[in-house]
Amino acid sequence: MPVIKVGRLVSCCIIREVPGRDMYLSLIGETGLVGHLPKSSACRKYREREECTAAVHMVRDGRIYLSQRSPQFFRRVTEAALAPAIRDGKIRVRRAASIANSAFAKVSVEGLGGLDPLGIALQYLEGVKRYTGDTVTIVRYSPDMKEYIVNALVPAPVDKVVQVLYSQSLREAIVRVDPRYCGFFVGKGGANVATAAKLLDVKILVKSAEQYAHGTEMQTKAAPCS
Repeated sequence: MPVIKVGRLVSCCIIREVPGRDMYLSLIGETGLVGHLPKSSACRKYREREECTAAVHMVRDGRIYLSQRSPQFFRRVTEAALAPAIRDGKIRVRRAASIANSAFAKVSVEGLGGLDPLGIALQYLEGVKRYTGDTVTIVRYSPDMKEYIVNALVPAPVDKVVQVLYSQSLREAIVRVDPRYCGFFVGKGGANVATAAKLLDVKILVKSAEQYAHGTEMQTKAAPCS
């Protein structure tokens, strides 16, 4: 029997929907194995015999579960799109993050040899659309944690960050921002800051500069500050 490793990117052909289970059965490449793709983990609706690409999310009770919204999937498709630059030793993918029920992901990329990873990655990022219609945001990796935290909050306007306070022992950061742009940093339903926090494995609390002055805190899941 072919070995299927978790995190592997695989080509699939949709066999059919599973009635009452909100799931697609799919044939994995030429392995002859059947994978289960939950609709909540699919980037769009599929028809029978339609082809797609997914990542092996987990193997449980003898069943192979696939995903098009897991961190493994977003990392692998980004690596596939950036393959020419990776082979040339210009960049490398560090980490990917996504959250449940969101068509949005962040992937951190490191520039090698002093090269700017964003300038290089953006040349190839269109290739990600071959695999998914979800939004993939490239984050510039930095060994400086405060700088990395700010970078991870894109596409919010990072020039509107006033101050970053970071505790390495608590793995927690307070980010003070221009109150007019607080909603951009938090994102719809808190998705932007939550995905950034998952990418860095750091708890991120966003505060407006005005709130900070008055000692009023806004948690990552709170409504945008005003």
